Amino acid sequence: MRNKVEIVLFIVFLSLFGLAYIIFPQREFSEMENDYLTLCPKFQWKDFIEGDFSRTFEEYTADQILGKDWLVKNQVLFRRGLGITLINGVYIGKDGYLIQDYQEPEDNFKQNLNYIREFAVRNPNVKMTMLVAPNVNQIYPELLPPFAETYSQKTVLEELEAQLSGSVQVVDVEPALEAHREEYIYYKTDHHWTSLGAYYAYAAFCEASGLTPLPIDKYDRQELPEPFYGSLYSKTPLYGQESDRVELFWNPEGIYRVSYPVAGQERDSMFVLEQADKKDKYTVFFGGNDPLVVINSNGANPEPVLIIKDSYANCLVPMLADQYREIHMIDLRYYHEDIDAYIEENKIKQVIFIHNIDFLSTDNNFLWLQS
Repeated sequence: MRNKVEIVLFIVFLSLFGLAYIIFPQREFSEMENDYLTLCPKFQWKDFIEGDFSRTFEEYTADQILGKDWLVKNQVLFRRGLGITLINGVYIGKDGYLIQDYQEPEDNFKQNLNYIREFAVRNPNVKMTMLVAPNVNQIYPELLPPFAETYSQKTVLEELEAQLSGSVQVVDVEPALEAHREEYIYYKTDHHWTSLGAYYAYAAFCEASGLTPLPIDKYDRQELPEPFYGSLYSKTPLYGQESDRVELFWNPEGIYRVSYPVAGQERDSMFVLEQADKKDKYTVFFGGNDPLVVINSNGANPEPVLIIKDSYANCLVPMLADQYREIHMIDLRYYHEDIDAYIEENKIKQVIFIHNIDFLSTDNNFLWLQS
């Protein structure tokens, strides 16, 4: 009798979830995961024979399962209850911090440095500068849970400086961040630094570059009204997790024209305030990551500058726009045209790389620096 009941319950369970795929509309995007979901694939014999249909269909059933957000949160709760502190590549740290894991870089890191060095050698008349951002576990190692094993980012930075010596000036902003570690310079639920942390990095960059940063008290500062749960929370959603807040730094004397050539759009601000209503409020900076953005401002330096960046740059570049009158900003994850030709066509005199150390260690898009 017991076996029959279990079989019936199992059939009912499968039937309910099967009907849910039919009754409930598909979700294209998960706000909690901050990611696009797989939609139901169209059946084609070619895809079925090659195995593509089965693979995509499996991803579809996993992404569109009824109550997925609830299931994910409870899976995290269960694993945390077992004492597991590293979940989906994220450490559950102290004081409400979720901390991205960082391990010793593999060959990809050295290859990225080779691409950057070769790029600098091909463009000898262009000044090359790199601003490297450490992650939160380098600045706050005491927030990691007991027995957490992460690799020293300082060691990686030293290797980076040695490999790029003579071709790229590397600006280490860690001392500036360490000096302000008692302030709110990193988000608790997101892998980025805050606007305040970006400001201190900007000031350190200016000092290293012989520039005068705009004093912090010259900015108007606006905090977005809604709480922010960032990328690390999307990977490891915890019940009762403390939220973050996003702050914008406005230069009231700044004049800006922001162009998105690929999308054919223009704005008069580097902040896309309609993004403040979305879960990923970090996209309020430039609307997120775009292949190419061109910023014209009333900055002092008239020579065009190219910034090659990851998302850490998004909240820092608005401050650099007060230094440079013409900034071209490229994200190699989405821009795959000839960078050397772009430099020549736009009379670029300086290239600034702005990346966090984890991105330099793991990303595979620096190959687009090749001519």
